[in-house]
Amino acid sequence: MHYDMKKCGARIQQLRKAKGMTQEELSAVLGIGDRHLRKIESGERGPSTEIFVELSELFHVSLDYIIVGKKPQDNLKKRLFAVMQELSAVTDEL
Repeated sequence: MHYDMKKCGARIQQLRKAKGMTQEELSAVLGIGDRHLRKIESGERGPSTEIFVELSELFHVSLDYIIVGKKPQDNLKKRLFAVMQELSAVTDEL
């Protein structure tokens, strides 16, 4: 996974819409201009660290999700797969 400004902006836009907010409302909450927010959502400009943190708190999602689209389940799947491999190895030893 890597940072893609356009995809990040699209995630921010999706989160905003899911919360029923307009660009004007979200930009007011963030303390930025609506033009600035439009550039972030279109992927022309990346948010500052402070804005990333505010978005994470406002929408109750991880920074990983906003920045690179990583969902909490991604880590859980990897951990579950590792546990399954370990159990399989133990079973083979029995």
